[in-house]
Amino acid sequence: MNPLHSPVFDERVGFLEHSQFWSAEKQLDFQLRRLQHLVEHVERHVPFYRDHMKKAGFSAQDIRSLDDLRRFPLIDKTLIQSNYDAFVADYTTKESLRYRTTGGSTGTPLTVYSDDDFFARDKANTEYYMRVFGLDIFSHRSVRIYGDKIDEDLVGQGTYWRVVDERKLVMSCYHVTRNTAPAYLAAIDGFAPRYIHTRPSSILPLAHAMAETGLALNTRLDAIFCDGEYLTDGQRQVIETAFGTRLVNTFGHTEGSAVGISCPHSNSLHFLPQVGVVEVLAADGTPLTAVGSKGEMVVTGFNNPVFPFIRYRTGDVVVRGAPGCACGRNYTMISDIEGRIQDYVVDLNGNLVPLAPAIFNYNDMEWKGIREFKVIQDKPGALRLSVQVEPGTDGQERCRYIQTHLGAILGSGFSLDVALVDDLPKTRIGKYRYLDQRLDLAGYFRDGQNDREDA
Repeated sequence: MNPLHSPVFDERVGFLEHSQFWSAEKQLDFQLRRLQHLVEHVERHVPFYRDHMKKAGFSAQDIRSLDDLRRFPLIDKTLIQSNYDAFVADYTTKESLRYRTTGGSTGTPLTVYSDDDFFARDKANTEYYMRVFGLDIFSHRSVRIYGDKIDEDLVGQGTYWRVVDERKLVMSCYHVTRNTAPAYLAAIDGFAPRYIHTRPSSILPLAHAMAETGLALNTRLDAIFCDGEYLTDGQRQVIETAFGTRLVNTFGHTEGSAVGISCPHSNSLHFLPQVGVVEVLAADGTPLTAVGSKGEMVVTGFNNPVFPFIRYRTGDVVVRGAPGCACGRNYTMISDIEGRIQDYVVDLNGNLVPLAPAIFNYNDMEWKGIREFKVIQDKPGALRLSVQVEPGTDGQERCRYIQTHLGAILGSGFSLDVALVDDLPKTRIGKYRYLDQRLDLAGYFRDGQNDREDA
């Protein structure tokens, strides 16, 4: 069944709207009850958590406050990769479930399993935040500017987009230049969307081309929804000025354990308590609650019982925001996310091209069976990929797949060399990064495109 037409979807949207203005106390009470229900579930049905609880000597009845979450260990992608079966509820199997694979700034792909109800709830979360801004996914047209693959015949004709249906136009961000920008804008005007969904690095090239050439849209947009990456104030200004509309921050991840949205009154992210619990932890695991404190975001999700995440390390560095908002929602506030860095590569013509939309586009790329990967660039237009696969995976088949599919997404501006390796070295601080950029990009960035202090 299409998740948009399921009873779960309708029920979820209604609940999110009904509960959005609950008091802080009622939100916390709801979260505690949901956590208790989740722990009862994993104690009965999920081997990894059941075994931990038995060894640690506690049961679901011992969960009396959200602080009791700390009875559970922190988990991450590497741990889950090594124990997939132990995280699947014992009344189902991986083979019977839906799945999506995600990359990540660490270059560690993860397969996330879920059922149909989870997909319906996930879509309902999107419909809810659309409604916060007076929009909906059923009746309002939208344009998606991302790393989607476009048919080579269309690209050859100068068409860098495809119409999915009467409500959705999908555009590739990999062919935007000053010369092609007029065609992109004409296509957007012809489709007449109410909003755009994109990543900062995907839409910035078009925004800069508009600023440099004086081009503008004739279509009046209600909003541009941006997710997936750190967004600077300078980038926000460039995008909002070029398109003449509000840019809305959103946060989500394939793991489905956290959803954050900004609101008409604030650019800070409001994390929905109905989706899960958000913790901010110092390097030693100490909880950080003070406004302005910075640490790693750790999440516990309520909505995927067949493959639950409890205290999952996202790898995102976030800053605690002040509680409360003029919108009236008593949600966990995050004022900044600093961990989702925009990564760029340079094509044959010297154009700066965002890499993340292609790497993390689960609509077109399948990372199942890949343990780690790294992209290396040391000359314009050339990318080398080193790939480490899971035991039992046909590594050569995976390399051929990446060569074909990623090459098609990136287009003719890049040559791609994919090689199978036994191991990938970590950085000096013991972490992986999926991009090893060896070019000096300083000369390629436009004003406002890279105004991070640490860039």
